[in-house]
Amino acid sequence: MAEVDLGTYLSYQNVLVTSENKLVYLLAEVKPSAEIGVGAAALNIAIALDKSGSMYAAEKLDYVISAVSHVVDCLRPNDLCSIIVFADKARVLIPSSQIYDKQSGGRLVRNIDQVEVGSGTEMLHGIRAAMDEIRRNQSAERLNHIVILTDGLTLHESHCKEACLMAAGRGISVSTIGVGDDFNEQFLLDIANACRGNSYYIDIPRDIPQIFEKELRGVQNVVVRNPRLSLKLSKDITVRKAYKVKPLINDLGALNTVERVATVPLSDLQREETQSILFELVLPSRQPGTYRVAQSVLEYDIPEKGLHNVQVARDITIGYTADAAQAAVVTPRVMAVVDAVSVFRQQTRALQFAQAGDKAKATQLLRSAATQLLQQGQSELANQALAEASRIDQGGGASAAGTKKLEYGTRKLTQLLTEIPLPPGAGQS
Repeated sequence: MAEVDLGTYLSYQNVLVTSENKLVYLLAEVKPSAEIGVGAAALNIAIALDKSGSMYAAEKLDYVISAVSHVVDCLRPNDLCSIIVFADKARVLIPSSQIYDKQSGGRLVRNIDQVEVGSGTEMLHGIRAAMDEIRRNQSAERLNHIVILTDGLTLHESHCKEACLMAAGRGISVSTIGVGDDFNEQFLLDIANACRGNSYYIDIPRDIPQIFEKELRGVQNVVVRNPRLSLKLSKDITVRKAYKVKPLINDLGALNTVERVATVPLSDLQREETQSILFELVLPSRQPGTYRVAQSVLEYDIPEKGLHNVQVARDITIGYTADAAQAAVVTPRVMAVVDAVSVFRQQTRALQFAQAGDKAKATQLLRSAATQLLQQGQSELANQALAEASRIDQGGGASAAGTKKLEYGTRKLTQLLTEIPLPPGAGQS
């Protein structure tokens, strides 16, 4: 039995025979098997904290100190930890080490507020310092991981991304935590997705300790490393777009396909965690029959078990039929995800139109998104969408706080979906 379960589900088991191309959705779900056990690898973690001037607002810094103190208390004897603070420069507060003396470590953390590192935000300095600390004790036997917390925009975003991608290429995963309304959420999310990490948005500073604990516990529960999902497409099949849909919705755009193979990097898998990708596939017209659409291949490592480049493969087939009723049958689990992605896309496009000054299209899309959110039982998000639509319609523009809540709220819609049973014939091909 494989250590990781790979499920592949098409939106339709059959499509109608016509002269036109067909758009179908493929949902790929990846989850560690129940028998895989718990994460055993020791940590080599670096925490990079934004200490620019804005972090003093609304007692943010007090919550950060509390959160990091808790992290220090939760470290295991073999774990390594370093703490870096940054603004327009970076300073290593705690070098990479086993923190045996939790009291002394806690006192150092509580001294964060006394550290002078400037007022601007140069996240690149924090990333580089964190990488240096990780590499001092980096090994394949440890989970090498960086957590970045920031509440503002940074200079040199492209250089930050390059540095994080370099870290990922060297076996270091990166998670990002955005605090408040000013940070660039797409920038932080892109880093986390590209570097096998997680991304969080915190709108209430008192939630900082909770998120830090969630991230630490998640890293301590990693059981599968470096998972990669590939689609080996059959002839004349193309991937139009792809979305990461669990744990958060993120538009991956048009995937780079090389020799009919499209590959998506996943984050390291935690015990009992599901990660999912939604692909938009374009199928050619064909005669009645059953055809292979693609082969999905999952590769992963479990160094603690001496396993590297393990492969799990699934063939994905679809039927072409002249029976319209048969072709109309959908897979509810897939379509629920498609509906969630549709709402996310609508609010994203609405905010783009708002920024471009097209109030009519922005308000239309937001109200449409609100209707869909109500149908999905998400009344709070629906009200937020309607409130932003009213603000835009009245000439006030979208609010920073409101749009952040709406953006991250719709990104989390797939987390709120109940487990929908699969119909007979759908599932692991």
